[in-house]
Amino acid sequence: MRRGLCLLTVAMAALAAPALMPALAQSACMEPAAPTMPDGKTAARAEIIAAAGAAKDFVAKSDDYQNCLNAEYETTVKAALEAVKAKDKSNPPVDAKALDTARQAKILANQKKKEEVGKAYGATAAAYKQANPPAAK
Repeated sequence: MRRGLCLLTVAMAALAAPALMPALAQSACMEPAAPTMPDGKTAARAEIIAAAGAAKDFVAKSDDYQNCLNAEYETTVKAALEAVKAKDKSNPPVDAKALDTARQAKILANQKKKEEVGKAYGATAAAYKQANPPAAK
């Protein structure tokens, strides 16, 4: 009998697992797409200026994305704590540590992309300046 209950508990947990997925895995926060940089050696000045704007826009949208992940995490954990305090059984339990780990991984990956975009723009701008030196005065 006890073994049957244990197997039933394991089976129910396995069936309920998708419903208990971390909220951040189903996040409403949208990560921005990283812009592509033109070839600085052959790009026109307007393309370099547009690339600078795209890089700045990406960084700003990435900051918003990271703030959204943080706010979503805080809201999810707060709601779970309130449900526990109210003894509300309709809300599935939340693994705050797993949520935090997922949130931090997403933020770290996005931060790395921000750094890559910054380096790519720096290389593009340097190549443009080298290919198009300022006119002598």
